[in-house]
Amino acid sequence: MKMKVLPLIAAVGLLAGCGKDEVVQTPPNNTKQYELYIDFWNPTGTNPQISFDATNSSPEVKIDFTKNFTGVAVPPQFTNVIIDNVRIIDDNNANYEISEIKAYEWRDDIDDWKNDVEFVMNYEQVQDLNVMMVLDASSSLGTDFSNIKTFANDFVSQILNENPTAEIGIVNFSDVIQSMALTSDHTTISNYIDGIQQGPFTSLYEAMNTGVDTLMKHSAESKAILTFTDGTDNNSNPQYTPTYLKNKLENDPNGIKINSFTIGLEGNGGVDRPVLEDLAINGGVAEFPSSINGLKSVFNKFSASISNVYNFTYVRNQQAVPGSSPVKLKFVIKAKKK
Repeated sequence: MKMKVLPLIAAVGLLAGCGKDEVVQTPPNNTKQYELYIDFWNPTGTNPQISFDATNSSPEVKIDFTKNFTGVAVPPQFTNVIIDNVRIIDDNNANYEISEIKAYEWRDDIDDWKNDVEFVMNYEQVQDLNVMMVLDASSSLGTDFSNIKTFANDFVSQILNENPTAEIGIVNFSDVIQSMALTSDHTTISNYIDGIQQGPFTSLYEAMNTGVDTLMKHSAESKAILTFTDGTDNNSNPQYTPTYLKNKLENDPNGIKINSFTIGLEGNGGVDRPVLEDLAINGGVAEFPSSINGLKSVFNKFSASISNVYNFTYVRNQQAVPGSSPVKLKFVIKAKKK
């Protein structure tokens, strides 16, 4: 039985060392191909599971490669495995959206990949999205702070234009930490941002912790935190350290990892690159613009990366596949820059 293939966001190509290469047509100049490799097993026919081959998959596919995903039986004869929070972000931190996907299964009997039209990977863009924006409001930003507010408001506009049901919250920090609850009301968010006042010092880690705690209290399908600073932490409670935050982000008890994006504006006081890079995890990335114009571009890129997140669903029948000999799969995805 043939199933309709929905477009998807991820990528796939050829598995090194697995035999013959599948001939794939070169995509148009504005489209690229990425690679995602999966092992699939289903010992009883009703408990499907998948794991990823991170070595051969394209690094642009942002996914939790360390996790095994377990699926469910779908009457009368199918199984579904859902892979959540997937993005494609290239070396320049630009986000991509899918235009086409093809599924392949490695077949020992023909010593080659076989295009699979019955077992497919579907996708849907996540609409249930929570975003916390953590904004440095320290006095070191000087007159540039008015630009920061403009970029933050533009970021909110772009997220809500892409996903009107997304909810966005704000944490602003200097010597004090203030916050606004998650909401999808654009006017409320803009008014809050416009009213932020600058102050001395940088309570960076404690502010990030506030943003993470807020997201952990909610059960959205996808969660992201965007942190902006132009300096290093000098005012947080000692318990809030980079290690504390990283452990918290990596071990969310709700099972939905928070995608953490960080921006460090280089200039006045200097930023701690290694710290911000370490805290850009779970599919997030870090950038370090050296000018206000560059900062505007980063906010724009990150708005696309955060709003354009997908859930995949791998659909297969209930044929038993032992864990000792999993099926090798690849998904060839054509994607265009967002």
